[in-house]
Amino acid sequence: MTHLIAPAFRRLAQAALALAGWAAIMLAMPFVGPEGRDVAVLGDMHAAVRAVVNSGGQVIGIRNGVVIARADPAALYRAGARLVLEGRLAAGCSAAISAGE
Repeated sequence: MTHLIAPAFRRLAQAALALAGWAAIMLAMPFVGPEGRDVAVLGDMHAAVRAVVNSGGQVIGIRNGVVIARADPAALYRAGARLVLEGRLAAGCSAAISAGE
């Protein structure tokens, strides 16, 4: 029985590691690349808009509760943003969500 549990645990650990790596990449993407790119601010819509304005950024649009903005990710976090992701990826995800509704 133990010989069946060990491979299953190993696969579970590998999946958890892959998921953690993906999450780290998604969180780091807004900080990599040229300035002035669009970012997506997730969380409460009103708080996200407030964070964009307080950070000196510009709201580009709001899609399915995701605020697309042109702002510095570090300034957004300092202004109270909960989660900032790379804008093109989040816009693609919100388009897929609205298409599926």
